[in-house]
Amino acid sequence: MKSLELSRGYLTPHRRMIIGRSLAAAFAGAVPLPFVDDWLSSSIERKTIEKIADAHSIDIDPQALTAIADGPEAPPKWAELVGGGLALRIVSKQWKKLWVTVLAAKRAKAAGASFEVATLFDHYCARLHVGMGLDAVSGQKLRTLIDKARAETDGALSGHLFRKGLVAAARSSVRAPTEIADLLSGGRIRKLLSRSTEIEATTEVDEALEMQLRSESSFLARSAAAIELQLAVERNTYLESLVRNFDRIYREASEEE
Repeated sequence: MKSLELSRGYLTPHRRMIIGRSLAAAFAGAVPLPFVDDWLSSSIERKTIEKIADAHSIDIDPQALTAIADGPEAPPKWAELVGGGLALRIVSKQWKKLWVTVLAAKRAKAAGASFEVATLFDHYCARLHVGMGLDAVSGQKLRTLIDKARAETDGALSGHLFRKGLVAAARSSVRAPTEIADLLSGGRIRKLLSRSTEIEATTEVDEALEMQLRSESSFLARSAAAIELQLAVERNTYLESLVRNFDRIYREASEEE
C-alpha cells in the first residue's frame, strides 16, 4: 500500500498546522485548572477546524465548528468560566510535572485523536464537500461519521508517532516544558478570564499559539516538524485505512438520505 504522503498528497499543505495545533490542544488539556483546560483545548481545536474550512473556502457557522471539533461532549461555556468563581492559582510543582504529563500515553492519544479528526475534516473539505456551507445539523452529522470511521478502523496512530516526535523535539530544545507553560500559564489565564468576551480571549490564545508555530526554534514547532517527518517516512497504513473507511461510511450515509 502506498504511503499517505504518496496517495493523499492533497492533505500535505495543512498537515504541519494540524499536527502543531493538535499538540497544543493536548498540552492545554494538562493545564491544572478544572474546566479551563477543557475550554482551552476546545478553543484551539475549533480554530483548527475553522482554518481548514477557510482554506477550502467553505462557510462554517459557530455551531458547526463546535459540533465538529468537540463531538458529543460540549466544552464549558465562557460565561461559566468567567462568573464561576474558579480558583486561578496554579501550583508551580504541577507545571514542573507538565513534561511528564505530556509524555504520558494519555496526552499522546489526545493529540493523535485531534489530528485524526482534523485530517478527516481536511479530506472531507478537499474531496467530498458540495453545496452550501456547514451548519449545526450538517456539522453534527459529519462529526458522527468521523467518529464512526475512527471506531471502525483497526489499529492506532497517536501513541507511537506522537510520543516519538515529542521526544525528538525535546532533545533539541532544553526549554521544552517551560515554553508551553509560558504560553498557557497562570498569568495569561487570569488575564483571559478577566476579559468580557470569549471572542477576545479566543483570539489572544490563537495569536500566542500561532507565534509559537511560526518560530522554527520553538518546542511546539520542532515537535510538529518531527512528527510530520515520521508520517512522511513511515508506512501509514492506519491513516490510509481511516480515510478509506470514512469514504465508505460517508458514501453509505449519503445513499440512505
